[in-house]
Amino acid sequence: MFVRNWMHAQELSISSDALATEAVTLISENNLKMLPVVDNGRLRGVVHRRDLSEAATCVSESGNTCEMNYFCNKLKVKDVMVRMPVTVSVDDSVEDVLMKGRERTMSTFPVMDGDKVVGVLSDREIFVMLYKLLEVGHECTRITLTDVNLQEGTLSKILKIVEESSCMIRAIFTVPEGKNGVARVVLRTECRDSEVLSKNLMDNGFNILEFKG
Repeated sequence: MFVRNWMHAQELSISSDALATEAVTLISENNLKMLPVVDNGRLRGVVHRRDLSEAATCVSESGNTCEMNYFCNKLKVKDVMVRMPVTVSVDDSVEDVLMKGRERTMSTFPVMDGDKVVGVLSDREIFVMLYKLLEVGHECTRITLTDVNLQEGTLSKILKIVEESSCMIRAIFTVPEGKNGVARVVLRTECRDSEVLSKNLMDNGFNILEFKG
């Protein structure tokens, strides 16, 4: 899975010399988590909804008229933006981005196509991706096997059991359980009788952690 196919395409940006209140308006009206800061076609930084909200809250709670006036009329994007932000490429894999996010404790990245900002990939897009992978809203039999020793032919064996149980596989993926070669196997299937599939899996030595027929 590549970033270009899962990112949120975004053409909006703001100048570093724009007022912070302009960034607040753009972010709010377009429901953004982050807004790229671009000067003369080059990415100079990013401004986050969170940082702007914290600044506004701080000024509001202070009750200081001068601070409020400065925030509304003088505070610029360059005063609150994150400079030299960490970026990802449209050609990066989503897996690589997740690793980068974990290493840097980040959940939102501007996406670059060469020198141009073309989108954003954040936990919001990852959530949508998971929503689609799990086929949320689609009625099907959902089974999670645990302590599966993944070897050559293991998944083929599971698929054969699904087929022999008069079921059609919709999705299958594995989740490592922290032991060498041992994983959970998550199945999404369409079955005439899901209980038959469950029994056949157990009869073949598979342990069922979760079952929803």
